[in-house]
Amino acid sequence: MNPRVTVGLLIVFVALGAYYFYGAPPSAPVTPPGMPTPKPVDASLDLWALPESEIQAVTVRRDGQEAGVQRSGEEWQLIPSGEPADRLRVNSLIFRLAAVKATYRVPNPTGDAEYGLAPPATVATIRQANGQTYTLSLGIKAPAESGTYARKDAEPAIYLVSNALADDLARLVTEPPRPPSPTPLPSPSPAVSPSPTP
Repeated sequence: MNPRVTVGLLIVFVALGAYYFYGAPPSAPVTPPGMPTPKPVDASLDLWALPESEIQAVTVRRDGQEAGVQRSGEEWQLIPSGEPADRLRVNSLIFRLAAVKATYRVPNPTGDAEYGLAPPATVATIRQANGQTYTLSLGIKAPAESGTYARKDAEPAIYLVSNALADDLARLVTEPPRPPSPTPLPSPSPAVSPSPTP
């Protein structure tokens, strides 16, 4: 074979290899057969995203009662008593409240009463360090326990949020997050003296 042809073919192969590895546009990921196609992220379901450290207080109004927690340095206090709060339980709630994402947006809601939002059963208010507040009004649970109807601030849109979040907010009133009582240590059993041997 002519050396010039060999060198020419070699150059073509090197160029094709370089294009394949470095210049070709990335191919779209292929979903394996039988696997559901991932859905694109729906930004319209993000109610808000706040830095956890900026949340200063959470108050909840339910059944004519109001309670909540407020930040005190690195710890949390109960509202209105000022008692120390269970840090783990409150931090877990604050983590979820910092970025509330709905699972569904109700298309063309007909009226608030149908969703338990006239008036809402529970109203949670999140206050930031700069004084800005966010309100989450919670109504009834959706059919098949698929979520709880909710409204952000005074916006007309109605969403579904997780039942767990709705229940945890209600528990701020019904079961305030007090620190767990320390488990008492068992009292030592009295020493038994050995009986004398006959």
